[in-house]
Amino acid sequence: MAYLTHKFGRTYYTKKGRNTAIPIVALHGGPGGSHQPNSPIFQLAKNRLVYAYTQIGSGKSSPTSKKYWNIETFVQELDILISVWGLDRFHLMGSSWGTTLALEYYLRRRGKGVVSLIFQSPLFNTEDWKRDGRRLIRGLPKATQKIINSCHDIGATDSRVYKEAMFQYYLKHVLRNKSKLKKKMTSGDTNGEEIYNHMWGASEFAPTGTLKSFDRLADLSRIKIPSLIICGQYDEATPETGLRYANRIKNCSFEVIDDASHSIWAERPARIRRVVNTFLEKVDRI
Repeated sequence: MAYLTHKFGRTYYTKKGRNTAIPIVALHGGPGGSHQPNSPIFQLAKNRLVYAYTQIGSGKSSPTSKKYWNIETFVQELDILISVWGLDRFHLMGSSWGTTLALEYYLRRRGKGVVSLIFQSPLFNTEDWKRDGRRLIRGLPKATQKIINSCHDIGATDSRVYKEAMFQYYLKHVLRNKSKLKKKMTSGDTNGEEIYNHMWGASEFAPTGTLKSFDRLADLSRIKIPSLIICGQYDEATPETGLRYANRIKNCSFEVIDDASHSIWAERPARIRRVVNTFLEKVDRI
């Protein structure tokens, strides 16, 4: 295990690969998620260094107080890590909430050191996320829809029946492997859950936290480097919305991974690896 100590505490990270091409820094989902040292993203480390870490406050990184549960903290943490790792030029890749953090880092640090941006299943606008979620719910069985909508109406998103209904949604649009999904949903990271609830909320579709009004759509045109947006065919970050985002960014490629949902690296690692490697090799030649 590797840790880096800084003003917010200790960050747990993993570094793998060879230093023969421009390195990658990978940002996990959440907020309040964590990285896995055995993640398929490290298959990208064949000819380049790949760095991944668990954002401060969750997983094996240090717990933090609520005053640090905000975008600026996570941007500062990433800045510190990049500096200590000695990365002058790097590709920045995020998944889900990690795309939000990648975009914020790029905009707030004026692109410092970032050679390209890879956004997998992006969250750039909360209203879009809510709208897509409501549309996807309508594709579930009527009884499941009724449970989800009723629990939202009465604030019962912590009830057993709601969680059972949401499992059906997650199995279709978040992780299409029942055993892996069960394991993920019972892993239990109390610190991470508190951060998630504070910044997003108890419901996937009705955010009440600090990100409830998040909107960076108008700033996508400020991206001046090669970019790639990837969505799964059944992704809760829908391909339709992902394509609309890509069209707002100059020199942005767009790819859909067939037979995948939100957890593309867990479901179709070989396919997404090929897409990412093709993009990276092209950018490296520029």
